[in-house]
Amino acid sequence: MTVSAETVRKDMGLTHAEFHRILPGLFDDAAVEVHDTTVIARWPDRWLRIRLAAEQCRRIAMLSLPSTEVSIEFHGFTADQRAAFLGHFDRRFQRGGG
Repeated sequence: MTVSAETVRKDMGLTHAEFHRILPGLFDDAAVEVHDTTVIARWPDRWLRIRLAAEQCRRIAMLSLPSTEVSIEFHGFTADQRAAFLGHFDRRFQRGGG
């Protein structure tokens, strides 16, 4: 079992308000501290920090879309634990489409 620190960055099409609206369902079994642009989740054997960069605006012709870079720092996670969390994270923040 290999345990290491790793940071994953995602460019997400959402605002900070949208992130915080979805956030409560993300952690079922962790102690969570939520600050304006930082979230820290702690388990007995590992922890992670999520940081939100400044909100940006992506323009495509006349369309304007929100964009926020999100970084997730994993500390004490195995590769399998990171993969499981990232899968859960992606499902929680997934948008429907047609």
